[in-house]
Amino acid sequence: MQPDARHRRDPTPNSTLRGLLAETQWTQEAFARAIARLGAEAGVRLSYDRTSVARWLRGSRPSPRVQGFIAEALSRRLGRPVTVTQLGMGDGRSGGHGPRTAEGRGEPTEWTYISSARPSRPADQLAALTAAVVGPPRADPPPAAPYQLTLLDPSAPGPAGPAAPAKGNSPAVRAGSPRAERQPGHEGVGDVPTETPEPLRPRPPRDHSPSSRGGRPARRTAPDEVASVREHVRFFSQQADRHGGGHIRTTLAASLAALVRRLRTGGEGPHHPQLVAGAARLSYLLARVYADEQRHGLAQRAFLTAAELAEEGDDPEGVALVRRALSSQAHQLGHRRQSLALAEAACASAPADAAPSARAFLFAGLAVAQAGQGQRLRALAALRSAEHELARSPADLTTGPECPDGEPVGAYQDAALHYQAGQVRAALGDRDGAVRELRSSLRFRPEGECRSRALSEAELAELLLAQGRLEEACAAWELFLEDSALIRSGRARRARDRMPRLLRPYAQEHCVQGLLTRAGMPLGRVTAE
Repeated sequence: MQPDARHRRDPTPNSTLRGLLAETQWTQEAFARAIARLGAEAGVRLSYDRTSVARWLRGSRPSPRVQGFIAEALSRRLGRPVTVTQLGMGDGRSGGHGPRTAEGRGEPTEWTYISSARPSRPADQLAALTAAVVGPPRADPPPAAPYQLTLLDPSAPGPAGPAAPAKGNSPAVRAGSPRAERQPGHEGVGDVPTETPEPLRPRPPRDHSPSSRGGRPARRTAPDEVASVREHVRFFSQQADRHGGGHIRTTLAASLAALVRRLRTGGEGPHHPQLVAGAARLSYLLARVYADEQRHGLAQRAFLTAAELAEEGDDPEGVALVRRALSSQAHQLGHRRQSLALAEAACASAPADAAPSARAFLFAGLAVAQAGQGQRLRALAALRSAEHELARSPADLTTGPECPDGEPVGAYQDAALHYQAGQVRAALGDRDGAVRELRSSLRFRPEGECRSRALSEAELAELLLAQGRLEEACAAWELFLEDSALIRSGRARRARDRMPRLLRPYAQEHCVQGLLTRAGMPLGRVTAE
């Protein structure tokens, strides 16, 4: 259903929006296409055209969700933040879509995600990100939110402009400013690729001694609470790679919602920072789930919340891992400049005592981002650094290799590194090398990692097809269909949806007909499209 179906007509033409559109030098059709692309980033299918834009210019008001996409499209084109309130559409609540709450509980939902400042406290941000998922009467998908480049730009104000909380400009959130964090005279990993970046100096330890609040002693965080959160992190990380985010979204959100209540009550003692750091890892996993479902706007917000929690929990390694994850997400969405800045920031902020597997993960992400920018020598050097660090890492038999796009919470192993080496080779134009790396990744990948295997197999099939190796590509897609039948993953569904379009020129080939028949895709549909 088109989100603009219940719009409200204002008799006054929208001269403000017309002025913004004129400044972009876009045609109305190009503007509509840009909004559709933003919807795809957030997992929403939009089919606006120039007539839709013309109605908005005459005074029609789309829903608040769509206004968020409009504002982000203009922000990207103009190179400055444009908020919903600057669109000339009232306060963003027009069209009969005022601010909504989750079942009357006062939890922020769609309005919070789209047009207002993120809550200042990470616990409140988690509440907003999980309320729609776990609220009664059933677990529903959360509302869509646009992926915002301004959240990654250190020179721009926060989502709400100058009124955004000061926390939003902390190093954990404003992760796109690596050069400001490096020590004087040090050029960073990107410029000296064979050396390890000098980390940020550790901050003084915080005082977590018990204190009174309102006359009552603060509750001390117990070790068993921390152990429970760590077990949840391990379990959900494994399940995400084995079965996809769709299977764990509701239970993960419920676990986080329960943890939110604990964080809001406060805590003291030496174990409390570990509890907050554990909450950061769970928020990180929620972001991975949203990204897997192709809800990148929500994933971005969950990653940023994880960064703030990691900083609050005195976990600089966690901050670096989140920056790396944001880099991977930006690369996947085609924002290569932001991806490289985030990857550099991740390496620059890694603590000196970071685990070798974590350092390998960071260097591999840097290699992918540099390859995406055509920096061949630096990318290959960073990849060698990742291989060196992983060779120093002790084998971890309690957690399997993480997801193909490499966003580990526990371990980072050979399968993930080979996958990212394949991404580097592909970006540098070495398709043969990319195929070899993906096949190596699949050899190292355990059979139970169905989601990870499925995504690697789909990518391998597309690479083989691009080389004209049709039968090998079909064989890879056969394996993809086997593994994807066992998972719930938005990325896997999107890969499956690409098959008919990619195979259309070969629809008469026997191997293609057998593959599409097995996939349940009518041959007539393939040949007719």
